[in-house]
Amino acid sequence: MRKMVFGILVVALSVLFAVSGWAAETVKIRMAGQSPMEHQATKHQFEFKEAIEKQSGGRFEIKVYPANQLGDYTQVYEEIMRGTLEMALINIPSQFDQRLELTYVPYLVENYDQVKTFFAPDGFIVRALGSIHEKLGVKLLGFNIEGLGGFATTVPVENAADPKAKKNVLLRVPPMDVFKLHADDLGYTTISVPYAELYTALQTGVAQGWSGGPPVLTYLSFRDVIKNYYQYNSHLESECWLINKNLWDSFSPEDQKMFMDVIAGLQAKSTEIAQQDDTEYLEKMREAGIAVNTFSNEELAALADYTRETTWPRLRDRLTPEIMDELAKQYQ
Repeated sequence: MRKMVFGILVVALSVLFAVSGWAAETVKIRMAGQSPMEHQATKHQFEFKEAIEKQSGGRFEIKVYPANQLGDYTQVYEEIMRGTLEMALINIPSQFDQRLELTYVPYLVENYDQVKTFFAPDGFIVRALGSIHEKLGVKLLGFNIEGLGGFATTVPVENAADPKAKKNVLLRVPPMDVFKLHADDLGYTTISVPYAELYTALQTGVAQGWSGGPPVLTYLSFRDVIKNYYQYNSHLESECWLINKNLWDSFSPEDQKMFMDVIAGLQAKSTEIAQQDDTEYLEKMREAGIAVNTFSNEELAALADYTRETTWPRLRDRLTPEIMDELAKQYQ
């Protein structure tokens, strides 16, 4: 009799704990980042942590590791694939699938209205990248938008707005076809220099410029060595919110929605901040004595059309015809 009463009591308490949440196990998540503490991306990581922990009533416990504390983005991505790390906000490496370079395609967008449209959760870019990530065991949750990139140089660029004109600048590009082919097609002579050596390369003349960086990064990292900046809007600087796919699949639909809603809000916030930062840091460059060159909407559209007609076909083999054909449809 006592055993029966005890058994009933255990069952009753178990049900009570389950209903009340007392027995819910805390999910501990380590989230890697690549940006320094003062960077807006890191600030958004801590905002994400606070929102999720509060909204879940403490069922999730998130620890943020910014500034490459857990390794660079290539190492972190592999750890998330394996499930030995839970989350990250990082740039995307392409050594596991070169189609992930889609995020770096030149003139993927040319203004912030397009950023808001094409990087929406139901847009082609997000769906295409999401599918590739999932095959690698990673779930793409959203983006942190950091700015539209340009070219910074130590000498003035002749005919900068004419995509067909030969340029007089030796331009550093990252070691990816999406950057090199675009610069080649715009008439620049290119050289590949490790990013860690870029400042010295610009200082010594090994390179006369570099491509891709938005105004905030250009100003904070290179304002003492560059003399000119060209706001081509050629590349979108962004990071991706990522989580291990198996861990994601273990979440309830309600928790998945909570994560997605928080990140959607932060993505929208980052887009507004990036747009403001572009304007603010262009002005800071002018104040620092850097010659800032911007382009009209018509000039930007012409540069984008030329790139999509000239450079995009050269990326078909690398990114697959299927992706590039579908991408082209977005602009028809």
